[in-house]
Amino acid sequence: MILMYKKSIYWGIGLLMAIIGLSACSEALLDINDDPNVSTQLVLPNSLAFSQVSLVSNLLEDPNTNAGSFTRMWYITALRNYEQNQGTYSTSWTNMYSRPLANLQSIIDGAPEDQVGYRGIARLLKAYTFSVMVDLFGDLPYFDALNPEVTFPAIDQGAAIYADILNEIDIALQELGNHTGAIQGDVIYNGNLANWRKMGNTLKLKMYAQTRRENSINSVQGFSQMINGDIVGQLSEDFQLKYGSQQTPNQNRHPLHVNHYNQATAYWMDNWTMANLLNDGTISATTGLRVSYRNVVDPRLRYYIFRQVPGDGGGAVVTCAGGGCPVGLIGNGFLGRDAGDPSAFSNEGALLATFGVYPIAGLVDTDEPKTVTAADGTGRGIFPMLTAYMVKFLHAEMALTTEVSGTPLTLLQEGIRLSMQKVRAFGAEEMPSIVGSPFEMQDEAIEAYIDDVTEAFSNAQTQEEQLNIIMTEYQLALWGNGIETYNNYRRTGFPDFSITAPVMGTPPFPHRFIIPVSELETNPALSGYSPDPFERVFWAVP
Repeated sequence: MILMYKKSIYWGIGLLMAIIGLSACSEALLDINDDPNVSTQLVLPNSLAFSQVSLVSNLLEDPNTNAGSFTRMWYITALRNYEQNQGTYSTSWTNMYSRPLANLQSIIDGAPEDQVGYRGIARLLKAYTFSVMVDLFGDLPYFDALNPEVTFPAIDQGAAIYADILNEIDIALQELGNHTGAIQGDVIYNGNLANWRKMGNTLKLKMYAQTRRENSINSVQGFSQMINGDIVGQLSEDFQLKYGSQQTPNQNRHPLHVNHYNQATAYWMDNWTMANLLNDGTISATTGLRVSYRNVVDPRLRYYIFRQVPGDGGGAVVTCAGGGCPVGLIGNGFLGRDAGDPSAFSNEGALLATFGVYPIAGLVDTDEPKTVTAADGTGRGIFPMLTAYMVKFLHAEMALTTEVSGTPLTLLQEGIRLSMQKVRAFGAEEMPSIVGSPFEMQDEAIEAYIDDVTEAFSNAQTQEEQLNIIMTEYQLALWGNGIETYNNYRRTGFPDFSITAPVMGTPPFPHRFIIPVSELETNPALSGYSPDPFERVFWAVP
């Protein structure tokens, strides 16, 4: 609602500190007034920490859940045919404006000159947030959305917002360069301004790649300038939020760990994804094509997927009602669903394949199926937003499809290898017992997988076939981040799951999220705007 996000919100700070429980935040930061949940002053560390946590937590709700469902990471009964309505995003829309964005704007407006680094970080986070919102919604209130003097901001075009975000990133980088002294309350980079500069440059790089097919931004020139610059290039520089392990008295675990490690798995793993991790020669029942072009098991399989039961669950798992599933019940504990499966959902949560250790800090699958509970794993999961492996995959795409220099195959190999290294390191940190065991990811398995992908890429006959391989490998590396897989599919048309394992019922694909009716009805400036979920966002040129 417009009036809700016109205010500078500092509330929730006491609750935040109890929830996140991270070392970057001190209990002393809470002593700001009599009621820590209703602040009457801007406390930069508190507002920064709250903004970061509320941003990621809001992204992990409907935006990431639905985008991942649209692009075959997981299956949700309510979205099996891409159903959206004008109330689907009411909560996430309101919360995004009223919580992280309002707090970030308060930092930008209120940080004094001797604390300009806070302003720079807040500006980068605001830029990232609005770039994601444009990617998802297309057009939305931006230029006046956080202006307290404008009660009813109008819709702004996505291309204009993108152009302004690029300028805002440059301003933020200058502000970071002018800051001296420590930054407190930063639960992402712990005050490391060098990493924040890399994040800002990498965000620009990603936006240039996102717009490579449209003409409002010189994407090839921009990407070429950024790729050899000061960008995220190592795992330690990845832009991500890491959750805690606390369950009581205040929950601070990764939301997907909370939702799935509770004997009632919230949704199914998509069969297309599991078939592309198993790579066992599965043939699509509807197209007669192989679902995967690979012949080697993905070494990340045990880290991504945890089986709760052996076999097929004794027939208790209902899938493929009426037949016609491209993949169908895989078995051997990998119990998921095909997109569009009309089967009803019953009490099957404790039987389904669920998330493994990466990225939610659950369990590595060690061939000992069990019903997972809150006591399994640490819950100290991550939400990767801009990472070193993402840079490699985007560079491979750009080198293949544009005049950007680089060898696509080499970049593809480097992207896969970085993803594997990240997953293995995360598993060792969150489940140390896996280290040295037969189930730990091995270098030989990584290289065998890369060799298999290399052979498929080298044998590809067309640029489209090669792009499908790049984007399919990128999709698998992005496990847990459905927002970026949704972006990739709309930008490139790949992976080719629409061909190898099409959605049952062939519903029209949603190219954008729907601005909630609650916003349209309360903001007279939007009275003439009618959101069309099938209209492409500005950068998704056919």
